Amino acid sequence: MIRTIRRGASLAAIVALALVTVAAAEDADTPPRPSAAASPASAPVGKGALATTKRPLTALPYTPSLDVTAMDRAIDPCVDFFKYSCGGWNKKNPIPADQARWDVYGKLTDDSAQYLWGLLEEAAKPAPGRDAATQKIGDYFASCMDEPAIEKAGAAPLESDLAAIDALAAKDALASLIGRLHLGMDTSGMLFGFGSEQDFKNASQVIGFATAGGLGLPDRDYYTRTTRSRRRRVSATSSTSPRS
Repeated sequence: MIRTIRRGASLAAIVALALVTVAAAEDADTPPRPSAAASPASAPVGKGALATTKRPLTALPYTPSLDVTAMDRAIDPCVDFFKYSCGGWNKKNPIPADQARWDVYGKLTDDSAQYLWGLLEEAAKPAPGRDAATQKIGDYFASCMDEPAIEKAGAAPLESDLAAIDALAAKDALASLIGRLHLGMDTSGMLFGFGSEQDFKNASQVIGFATAGGLGLPDRDYYTRTTRSRRRRVSATSSTSPRS
């Protein structure tokens, strides 16, 4: 179980390393890796916003479909309709210290995650009445949260995949490796993703979807060119707008 967690968490790193290894095998002049930099916040933290301790929820917080307290009727709607309609909500919901932006959708996502957390914690309790499906869900969640065991395992769960990457000698072998890795983990960032979604043209059926992935930098030249101008672009990109 821990092996699956560690492999999934290191997905992008494995693919990036695979491409770098292939490039090194075909061209000894591998470009330097860009230095890491902290991502700047895209929005200031709201005044008085404090980091709150997250906790599992047993029910979703209730919000009426039409919440008149979200309005700020002290504002003239002809002057600033946004503050008139949303000013009350903004005052009660400053941007949390751990967020770069915040809105009703962000709050809903956060509340839903905490609610799911509560469901998973309940499923993880070794109650005698758990059915097989609940036990599997609970055991999987418990293994994800067992940080001491994960830290103890370290990089060991990645060794076989790293060895396969190290054994790559040409680009032709990359397709079979990625195909094997796609079968064993979440692959949304491994060059491409594949899964099931509702058919946009026929809502009565679910079909396979292939989606674009990526490695993070804007185009292939950032990985392959070795010119001085290319290195300057990589440095500027990594320091101003790093991508996860």
